Formats: sequence, C-alpha cells, structure tokens
Amino acid sequence: MKQEIKNRIRARATATLSVLAVALLAVLCYAIPIGQDNSRRSTATTENRIKVRGGGAGLNALYRFKDVNDTQLVAAQQFGIEPLSSRDGVDSIASQLIKIESSHAFRVDSLTHSVPYLTSGASELLNTIATNFQAKLQEQGLAQYQFIVTSLLRTNDDVRRLRRVNRNAVRNSCHMYGTTFDIAYNCFEKIDSLPDFEGTDASYKVLVNALGETLKELRDEGRCYVKFERGQPCYHITTRQ
Repeated sequence: MKQEIKNRIRARATATLSVLAVALLAVLCYAIPIGQDNSRRSTATTENRIKVRGGGAGLNALYRFKDVNDTQLVAAQQFGIEPLSSRDGVDSIASQLIKIESSHAFRVDSLTHSVPYLTSGASELLNTIATNFQAKLQEQGLAQYQFIVTSLLRTNDDVRRLRRVNRNAVRNSCHMYGTTFDIAYNCFEKIDSLPDFEGTDASYKVLVNALGETLKELRDEGRCYVKFERGQPCYHITTRQ
C-alpha cells in the first residue's frame, strides 16, 4: 500500500514538471522567434558606429575653427528669431521654423536641452553640409556615413538647465535664435540599409577630416561661422543667411 502511494506521488510530480517544461518552452519561443538572431540585431547599431573618445585625434589643424560666440551672436541676432522663454512658445512660431528630422545623410541625436527646429537659412545650411559631406565620401569610393546633430533650437529655460551641466554653455546662446546647431565630430554612423549601398569602410580620421573640409569650404564662402568645441566634442555652427 505504501509503495502504491509513493508511485502515485512520483507520477503526479513527473506530470507537473512536464507541464512546467512545456510552459517555459512556450514563453521562450514567444520571446525569441525561431530564426531570429537577436544578439546580432542588438549589436548592429553599435557595430556601425565609429566613436572616438576625445574626438580630435587625427583632425587637420585647418579644421579647428575659432569663431567665438560673440562673432556668431551678431549673425544669430541678425537672421534669427526672438528668443523664447520656454518651450510653450515653440508652437506659436512653428510656422516660421523648419522642423529638423533624421535623414539618410545625417541623424538627429536624442535631444535633452533643445528642440528640433531651425530657421530656413540654418536648415538649408545643415542640408548643404550633409550633401557635400556625402559627396566627399562618394568621391573617395567610401561607404555612406551619417554625422550626428546634437543640438538645435534652445529656449531660455533650456539654456538655464544646460548651464548647470555644461561649462561651454553661455547665457546669451546663439542656439536661442534658431540659427545655430551642433554637429559631433567624435561620432559617425555607417548606413548599410539603403538599396544602393556600396563603398569601402572609412576610418575615423578620414570621416572627421571630410567633415572639417566640408565646413571650411562653406565657411570660406561666407555661409557660416564655426567653432571647434573641446569640452563637448562638436562643431558649433551658425548660419550667416
């Protein structure tokens, strides 16, 4: 009798374990679809990104531009909007601005202290930089890489918050006029999802100098002012139209 009871208990335990195993397998199959390489997907963006700590290594001295804030501010005040006190005012003048979104040529970073708007002149300048940069890569038979836009229009509130964490930020920022944007020079992302994608991989040194050369040409044409920032690795750029 005792042996029969033991056998029944053992049988119930085995059945319970079988049910749990089936349930666990179902959960795993739902979370990781068959044939899907999740580990590769999760690292794809990282693999396509060229990022250099410090950023300025290998950059030609010609491209370390020194157009200070006071110089850029004159153009910003001439061609820009009236500064906004807070983001609540952005909607009221949205019709005067161009919304900036990521494209095949550049990527807008996650913005914490600015909003994705520029004046028409600054928007045109940004797109020209992107077009000319891509053309330089193509001329050299290189793959397509995006540069990263890290800051755009700032309100007075944005500037106040930023000055608490960024030593480069100034009270009378050119960013408040919608004429100014920042492009990172320490980070580029390769694009391999386009149908006509082709070209060889580029080194960071080639990419940062292609960006610097692009900016120098437009700066020499009187299209913009450019400041090479060291604390925050970016080019600080203001349109002159």
